[in-house]
Amino acid sequence: MNHMDFMETSEVEYIPIDPAGIPCRFSVKLEDRTYTMTIRYNDVGGFFTIDLEVTATGEILCYGDPVRYGRPMFRSVEDDRYPIPVIIPFCLTGEEDEVTFDNFGRTVQLYLHERKER
Repeated sequence: MNHMDFMETSEVEYIPIDPAGIPCRFSVKLEDRTYTMTIRYNDVGGFFTIDLEVTATGEILCYGDPVRYGRPMFRSVEDDRYPIPVIIPFCLTGEEDEVTFDNFGRTVQLYLHERKER
C-alpha cells in the first residue's frame, strides 16, 4: 500500500493518481481522517471505480463508485464518516469532458473542493 498526500497547484488541491499503477490501493489524509482508496478500471464498461474505506477501522463506506467527469464522488450515500472536502474528477484547462484511461491522472484529476454544508 502506498501513502499519497495531496499535491498543491496554485490554488487547487487534488489527489494524485498514477494511471500506470491502476489497479491501485493507497491511503490519503483528508482533513480530519485518513481514508483508503482502491481504484480499478472496468474494461467491459470502459470506466474507473473507486472504493472508499476508513483506514483506522477498515469500514467500507463505498464500493465501486463510478468515476464520472464533473460528478462529486461518493454522493449516493453520504454522512459524517465521509471526507470533508468534496472530491470531483475535473480538468482545469477545460479540454476534457469525460474520464478516460488516457486522461485520468494526467489532465483529469480528483480535485478537492470545500464542502458548502455539512
